[in-house]
Amino acid sequence: MAIRPTRRDLVAGVTAGLAAGPALAGDGLGGIRMPASVADSELRGLSPTGGKTYWASGSRGWLIRGKGERQDPMRIIGAEDLDFRGLHAFDDHHVLAMSAGPGGASQLWRTKDGGKTWKRLAANQDPEGFWDSIAFVDQRRGFILGDPTQGRFTVLYTADGGETWARLPPEGVPPAADGEGAFAASNGCIAIGRHGQVAFCTGGAGKARVYLSLGGGGVFVALDTPILADAPSRGAFAIAFGRRGELWVCGGDYKNPRAEGVNLAWRPPGSLDFQPVAAPAGYLSGISVEGETVMATGLAGTILARDGRHFERVSSAPMNSVRLTSPKSGVLCGPMGSIGLWRA
Repeated sequence: MAIRPTRRDLVAGVTAGLAAGPALAGDGLGGIRMPASVADSELRGLSPTGGKTYWASGSRGWLIRGKGERQDPMRIIGAEDLDFRGLHAFDDHHVLAMSAGPGGASQLWRTKDGGKTWKRLAANQDPEGFWDSIAFVDQRRGFILGDPTQGRFTVLYTADGGETWARLPPEGVPPAADGEGAFAASNGCIAIGRHGQVAFCTGGAGKARVYLSLGGGGVFVALDTPILADAPSRGAFAIAFGRRGELWVCGGDYKNPRAEGVNLAWRPPGSLDFQPVAAPAGYLSGISVEGETVMATGLAGTILARDGRHFERVSSAPMNSVRLTSPKSGVLCGPMGSIGLWRA
């Protein structure tokens, strides 16, 4: 069963109970500024391009090109009904936007002129398929992760910057467990390491797992994590590599965002075992790492460790995704078109 949280699942009954606005916590942790929303959209895709510039994308075909607190919203003509949960910006003007949905609702669009014009590059041809996340190694090599079809996760690969895609040999991916799927919650369930490693995380089938390939996506091994996944709404939602090859993974239960339990784990460099990390309780759907700074966010708010070890909550505003732009700055996005700007 594919796991695909919707706007109603994630926001109804939650947003009203969580504080929305900037918050400060602890020396040196900084705070999150939240400019007024400019789009009625559940924002999940997020991709900084350098400096203060970033792109965000979400439901109802909305995308936002931002620079600091300035936000320029746009919609792709012909794609107003799509849910753009994945996003990769090569630079300020060249962007790929990936929609998530069953069958042909999973699509890939490109702009090379900063959003003035868009071209559809691809659409999912498998009626049983569902695209969850997109990530790139460099300007040409990239991956799209999809939920299991024919018993294994779908991993698509491009070597020409997204113009054409092909499924990697399914036998290189271990069989999926019954009910296992990926969460299209933050474009964070697939990640690329500094040396071309590829990893994706899953849930819904007892234990949350991480599938890891050290060889650029050819062969994956499946590793257990301490994050519970004993229901379709529970598991590992996002994953990120650190600079030394360590892996961070976060998650929880999107139907119970305040639930106790392991919501954060990491795999030290060279190890095959994930260890639980002490952190403030609550569901986390996005994570990002820059140097020793680790930030994770979700509907229960945002947590931060400047030293990679001691996590504190810096905001209780509900968010979906986070991307650090430096060890002291980052951008977040979330429900109802919300954008957050973090500075230490």
